[in-house]
Amino acid sequence: MSETPGEGGGWSMGDDVVTLLDQVSRLVYGVGFAEGLFPAQWVALRYFHDSPETARTLSALARFQRIHLAPVSRTVSTLVDKGLLSRRPHPGFKRGLLFDLTDEGRALLNRDPLRLSLGPPIAGMAEDERAMLGRLMKRIIAHMQERAPAEGGAASPDTPTDTSSPV
Repeated sequence: MSETPGEGGGWSMGDDVVTLLDQVSRLVYGVGFAEGLFPAQWVALRYFHDSPETARTLSALARFQRIHLAPVSRTVSTLVDKGLLSRRPHPGFKRGLLFDLTDEGRALLNRDPLRLSLGPPIAGMAEDERAMLGRLMKRIIAHMQERAPAEGGAASPDTPTDTSSPV
């Protein structure tokens, strides 16, 4: 297993997939520091852009990210302060709020560094490759989410997360 590029700067077919996924995740995280935003702020903008109106709430975003409400609330408040999101009363809940992208927020998403960075290599894949990559990524995400502790943080490899079956 190689943790660095092989000869000539390229990756070899024998490279460990976990290491490659780690490298991709680090690169994805790194490009999220753009346009004066942090990665979590980009995630929130994408979420509110892509979600149906009824799911554009703080609690729905927190569930989507599998993190506590407090950091989500701070992230969203910052985006409102920056003029990228607007808030309005939720019609179904007296104290609830819905969030919408402003025109400035939508314009910023046109320069989304993640889509600009990953879009071209994904677009260059054959349709069956994109479909396979999507299926594999969904499997990896589902596996990691089912093993993640409910309160956030990393699960210990020694600690079973499913108490219904013996370890």
